[in-house]
This record gives sequence, C-alpha cells and structure tokens, in this order.
Amino acid sequence: MTMPEILLETSSGVVFVKTATKNRCKVAVMNKDGSCTHMVYRFRNGVEPIASPYISWENLNCCGGWHCDEGYLLTAVQEGKKLCAGITFNEESSLNDYIAGLSEEYPYYCRPPMHNGPYTFYNIDVVRKGAIRDYISEGAVFIAYDKLGITGIRKEPLSGLLGTPMAQLICGCSFDYTNPKTPEELITAGLLLGYPLESTAWLLERG
Repeated sequence: MTMPEILLETSSGVVFVKTATKNRCKVAVMNKDGSCTHMVYRFRNGVEPIASPYISWENLNCCGGWHCDEGYLLTAVQEGKKLCAGITFNEESSLNDYIAGLSEEYPYYCRPPMHNGPYTFYNIDVVRKGAIRDYISEGAVFIAYDKLGITGIRKEPLSGLLGTPMAQLICGCSFDYTNPKTPEELITAGLLLGYPLESTAWLLERG
C-alpha cells in the first residue's frame, strides 16, 4: 500500500486522503482530527483522471454529505471551477440579490421554495452556456469509465444527455439531476456538478 496522499484539505477541517494498493485506490473523506469518516470511495488503480478544470475533489466536497464552505458555490461556475452549482438561500432577498449580480452569460433556474416547518429555503441552479460535451470530451468520458471497469453504459442515452444544453438539464426538461434514476443520468449529474469520475464509478459499482 502506498503512503497516504492528501488530495484536499478544507477550511472546515475535512481531508480527502488517498491510499492505493496494486489494483485499487481508496479515498477516505474524514475529519482531520480523525473523529469521523464521512465517506470512502474505492476504484481501480492506474486510471488517469480526466484533465478538466470543471472536475475536482473540491467540487465533491460540496455534495452535501458533510459540512463545507457553501460560499464556494456562489462563484464556482463564474470562476470556471464547475459547470453547475446548486445554491440554497435562507432568505428570498438574498436569492434576488444573487440573481441581480449574474450576467446573461450564466443561465439559471429557480426551483420552487422548500418549506420545513417555520423555515423556507430558496434554491437556484446556475450553469454555463452550452452542453457538457462542449467542456468535457465525451470520448474521454467513455474511455475513463471503461478503464474504471464500469460496463453496460448505454452510449446513446448518455450521449444525448451530454449534448443537451445545460440550461435544459437543470430545469428538469431532460431529467432531475438531483435524483438520477439510471447509470447514464448518474454519470451526467456527476459531470454537471464536477465530481471526479472515480467517485461516480464507486457509486455505480455499489449499484
């Protein structure tokens, strides 16, 4: 087994630690003080990650599975770190102020407000213009998943999703990226949110 490699250390005290054996890699998401392991991803070793500024472990840090700096999402799309950011505000005025600061370069969709007892949450999805395949090579995606041992991916449905304008993907016209129902939808959601393909491959392995 290799020496542990820290892929990411967050301001919230969470670290992403990678270890590897000859055939497999493991990325553990845990508190830096070792008090809690939030998630462990396992995948094939020796697979080169897709080189894209829109895919990173830092993006996965915002998946909602543990505490993170939610301020990252406010500018991640504008700064070229993500293709899509789903942001939640506690006040409608804050949402409106955020929308007022967006240029026409970034399409957005506001989901209906969510009510939880006395609290109301206001959600917005912000994306870049175009389709996923305009930013991330479709061919590279298929090759990477094949090398990660993920078989049975239906090329036509996935290709269709990757070629759909992201402004349509976020409004539920093609699928609900927050609730993917097929492997192709899960892969698309992962790319849309900028998660490493290795993490999505682990979810697919687990079924």
